[in-house]
Amino acid sequence: MKLRTQLFITISLISVAVVGTIGWVVYWEVERAIFDQLRSTLSVYASAAAMLVDGDKHAALAQQGDMRSPYFIELYATLKKFKSIDPRISECYTMVKSDTPNVWQFVIDASEATDDNGDGVILDNEKPALLGEKYDVSAYPEMQKAFEGTITDREINQDKWGRWLSAYAPVRDSHGRAIAIVGLDISAETLRSQEAPLKKLILAICCIFLTIAFCLARCCASRFTRPLSAIMKAATEIGGGNYDYRVNVAGGEEIRFLAGTMNSMAENIRRSFDKLSTLHRTANIFASTLDIEEALRISLNLAVEVTRSTRGVIFLVDSANARIRMAIGEGIEEVRLYNNEYRIGRFVFPAFLQEDREAQIQQWLVASGCTECFPLTIHDITRGYVLLNPEIHDKKFLSTLMNQISFAIDNARLFHDTITDGLTGLFLKSCFKMQLDTELKRVKRHGKDMSVLMLDIDHFKKINDTYGHPQGDKLLQEIAKRIKGCVREVDIVSRFGGEEIALILSETSAKSAKIVAEKIRKTVNRKGFPLAGSLVMVTVSIGIFTIRAGEGVTADEAVENADVALYLAKGGGRNRVIVFRG
Repeated sequence: MKLRTQLFITISLISVAVVGTIGWVVYWEVERAIFDQLRSTLSVYASAAAMLVDGDKHAALAQQGDMRSPYFIELYATLKKFKSIDPRISECYTMVKSDTPNVWQFVIDASEATDDNGDGVILDNEKPALLGEKYDVSAYPEMQKAFEGTITDREINQDKWGRWLSAYAPVRDSHGRAIAIVGLDISAETLRSQEAPLKKLILAICCIFLTIAFCLARCCASRFTRPLSAIMKAATEIGGGNYDYRVNVAGGEEIRFLAGTMNSMAENIRRSFDKLSTLHRTANIFASTLDIEEALRISLNLAVEVTRSTRGVIFLVDSANARIRMAIGEGIEEVRLYNNEYRIGRFVFPAFLQEDREAQIQQWLVASGCTECFPLTIHDITRGYVLLNPEIHDKKFLSTLMNQISFAIDNARLFHDTITDGLTGLFLKSCFKMQLDTELKRVKRHGKDMSVLMLDIDHFKKINDTYGHPQGDKLLQEIAKRIKGCVREVDIVSRFGGEEIALILSETSAKSAKIVAEKIRKTVNRKGFPLAGSLVMVTVSIGIFTIRAGEGVTADEAVENADVALYLAKGGGRNRVIVFRG
């Protein structure tokens, strides 16, 4: 056999090995990234679904066992509506433990009976689970841990209804006890449908590279004697995953072309891996937070970093009333929102969406110095806009990135709306109680003090009677802002009821808590509040109770003692801070 033929065969075989190896590595990494991203998304969904289920009603329903109960109808509607937020979710259900070990019982299955095989008969495996139907969980180790916290299957599991990837989250009652679990399933067919385009794309790329490699092998085989070892080494390095390796050999035009092609191939693959790595990292970062402001900040930082922009702005839009709900900028003058307008430097705009959206976006671009605007949409509903001046213009990649940002922001928005008071933006009472239980456990574990503050606005009823409830609501909003400006980000500020506000100061002694309380009291009273054309001076009374390590105080006792201190503060003349002495 001629050397030219031998070289042609050798180069061809190497090309097949290299392209096949690269194709397999790319497919495996991308498939794993998609699977991990899906697991992260499913975990976030499960946590959000569990937050929507009223644990006390669910516990009552599980005891009644009546599918005609109002509780069943209400919770079924809630889960069914939640299930519709993402068409990939096939099943959404809740379960409780039974008296038999590793045997649980269904309470709510938000799916419907469907004739999947089209035979005109609804089989048992095509019907939703009934209330009280038993389910053996002994073969599902992740599911058995669902009462301890949110968890996602590491692999696809199978039962009588089919093959699924599932995530679970505990449902807690008003005392913070895990009394049930919420389960979300994505079918194996959905996973395969997402992987099918990926297989075709990688196969097409491999075929293109193989065709190029065969042509080059035939044309250049006779001149590839001495440079052959260098080319083979480069192919081995790149095929082994060293995409920063570059081949540099002297020779004819064909040799230089092949070397350049291999270097370009390595560079393109490296860039593709960088993009995939970025998207994977983005998904993991987004899954780590459900705080709406933190999600916006992370989203903007990533968008600026990935697109190599020097400036950027994100507007979060409330589609229901066409208002700009929140805005954050980077690399530009501060974006400030106040009442019905917002400012970017010297530019002033209304804080609501106008009918001529194109003209409004153009004004934003001019004010921010950005060049492109990307809408953030979820199910054809615009949730916000991202303004950037990007160096990267890969439309498919940018579209994928914006989709991830959209889902992350929308998940954070849903979570934010679930746990916060719509008027003041403070945490709800239910969230306060859950966090208080957590902090009490931390006191026992770490032995550090923790303080609870109960705050009441003095003579708030008189303010409502004099200026009207809308002005009273406005006063609540302004006082909430002043209080949040006096505490740390880790502290919990919640609207406990009416004009009463409760705070949790973690790792804070009674002495330090009093300093914080006095700061809040003085900040509220330092400057008047404009109400109905008048400047009204307002005072607050604050009660403090500090939990020390080893005291064994319950959450209810902590709130009750702080409330007693508050009662003493109000009875002692108001506008003062009282520490509970026991």
